[in-house]
Amino acid sequence: MAQILQDALFRKQQALLRKREVLKLLGISNSSFYAYIKKGLIKPGVPIGPRLRGWPESEILGFIESCIAARDQKQGSAA
Repeated sequence: MAQILQDALFRKQQALLRKREVLKLLGISNSSFYAYIKKGLIKPGVPIGPRLRGWPESEILGFIESCIAARDQKQGSAA
C-alpha cells in the first residue's frame, strides 16, 4: 500500500511557488497580483502553513499560456 501511494505521489509531483516567485514569473506588481486574484484570473494560493500560501506551478504556467494564446488570437484576428 505504501508503495502505491509513493508511486502516485511521484507521478503527480507538482511544485508550489511562493508569491515572490510568482510575481517574478509574471512580471507584475504585488497589487496587480491581488487584483488578478480578485478578478478570478488567478486562483487563491494553497495554504501550506498558518500564514503561508503557495501557488501550484502548473496553474501559474497555465495562466501564462492563456495570456499568450489570447495575444495570438488577437493578432490572428487583426491580420
